[in-house]
Order: sequence, then C-alpha cells, then structure tokens
Amino acid sequence: MSDITTIRKYNIILEEFTLSQDKTLTAYDEALTSRLPQGTKQLGRLLADLESEFDAIIKVEGKKRDTYKLIKPVDLFVETFEHTDNIDWFFHMAHDADPEIFKALESYTNKNKHVYKFINMPFEDIEELKSNGILKKLEVAVKLGEYRKIKFAGLDAIDNLRCLKLLFIDNNWYIATSGEDDKVWLSRVSFIEDVSYATNISKFQKSSVKQQMKFIDNHIQNSLTRYDVPVKTATIKSTPDKARYFDKGMKKFLSSQKFKEKLDDGSIVFTLEYTQPLEILPFIQKWLPYLVILEPQDLKEEFIGNLNIALSKLENNQK
Repeated sequence: MSDITTIRKYNIILEEFTLSQDKTLTAYDEALTSRLPQGTKQLGRLLADLESEFDAIIKVEGKKRDTYKLIKPVDLFVETFEHTDNIDWFFHMAHDADPEIFKALESYTNKNKHVYKFINMPFEDIEELKSNGILKKLEVAVKLGEYRKIKFAGLDAIDNLRCLKLLFIDNNWYIATSGEDDKVWLSRVSFIEDVSYATNISKFQKSSVKQQMKFIDNHIQNSLTRYDVPVKTATIKSTPDKARYFDKGMKKFLSSQKFKEKLDDGSIVFTLEYTQPLEILPFIQKWLPYLVILEPQDLKEEFIGNLNIALSKLENNQK
C-alpha cells in the first residue's frame, strides 16, 4: 500500500467516515486498518491532518483514544477550493486527483498566446516535487509544528528537525529547518531523498522558535542568507549606462538594496547587506561589467579572485 497517494488515503478515510454508523473513526478501527495498513501511528496522523484542514471533521473530546467525527459530508476537492487559504494545498491535491489539470492550463495559455506567455509553466516545480510526496510531507510538518527525520542527498538522515516554513526562492522550493543547534538551515526540497516521522513525536512550541521565525520572515533575501551571522554592508556603484535600473524608486533586485546617491556622471551608488559573500556576488557577477564594488575591501578582493580564476580556466580551455 506504500504507493497509494496521499489524496487517495484521505479519500479512503472519508469513505470510512461515511460508512461508520456514528460517523466516527479512530486509528484502530478495523475497517480502516484493513484498507490502509499503515500502522496506527501514521493513521492517527492522517486523521489529525484532515481534522486540521477541514471544519467538517472534529476531534471528539473525552475519549481514551483520539477519536474524530465527520459532522457533514466532504468533497475533498471542492472543500479545499472553497475554504483553504493555502493555495499550494489546493494545487497539490488537484495534481493528485487529476495530473492532466496543468496540461489543460498550458493548452489554455497556448490558445490565448496573444495575451499570455509563460517562459516556464508556473506549476512545473510543484508537479515534479509532488511525484515523490516529499513536498506534501514537509507541508504537513510545518502546519502541525512537528519534528521530522530528513534524508538529504549524499548525507546521513538527520533526526528531530523542526520544520519551520516552506519558501519559494529563486524558482526553487526550500525548507527552513532548525535542529539541536537552534540555527536555521535552508535546504532545497529537490535534494531531499526521504522525509519520515522523527523520534520526537511531540510538537514544538511556537515560542521556542521566535527568533528563527523572525529571521525567516524578515531577513532572508535569497537561499544563501545565513542565520545568526553578523550582517555586513557592501557599497556598489552602477555605471551610467545601467544606472536607471538602480535609481531611487526602482524595483529592488534584493530586499536589502538601498539607494545612496546619484553622482555627477550619472552613476548610481547603492548598498546591499549580506551574511556571506555568496549571498550577493552572483548578483553582482550577473551585471558584469556594469557594477563595481566600492567597499568593503575583502569583498572586492574575493570578487577579483573569482574573476581571475574564471579567466584562467577560460584561457586554459582555449589552448
């Protein structure tokens, strides 16, 4: 039964709710365990997930075992569309129910190509990640504030990671986690091989990750922003021919970008904050040769060193 999709498991549970005489279920009900031999712990979590998502399912108080009751019929797809604020949850379930739905969207935009053009389909990343269920497992962990054991490619599995938030950065999905060191780590979801329940089955308190959530919500500007590292400031100058992109009032390329001044020759000086050089150097390199690092000196030297290495490799390949 391990190949049954999450959406199918939910539908089976909803079917058993409707078949139950009193519309209640526990993870130990024989009718349910015979159809979903997942183990009572996992079934309990699936029931808890449904209860947290839908008002139509409630937890019955005063029972020795966690008992859930269906108080009105649920159409999983319609209920999600009408009541959830998490649009990702809707897309995930839509894909499970009908993988062709996104092809229909592509067909629609092709018919209206005089109005729309997607260089990349907006749901392409979700479709790919949904195929192994990892994104959904992480989403559930974040919603419930639970620990998970995560196996990253090329590394041993790490147990008891607090799953803090899913972030879409630079066209990729990342999971922000915090372990025993209390630091925040951003990891590409596509580099995760497996997500399973952690040894620690309790939920972590929101109050225990206040600083980490503040960092995630207010200080991350890309996937290379580091937690608990002193922030430095770089002063950058744009040459006159590209200065309009960095002028005051223009859209920022990075959240920490701040206009400083416009020079007499038309150049624009602005600042960027960073926690490590890799956080901003790729952006600066992208604008070569129009951006010049004015300070700090160590950042300038690292940038020059990278250029020299690239030129050396280029020269060697031309010989």
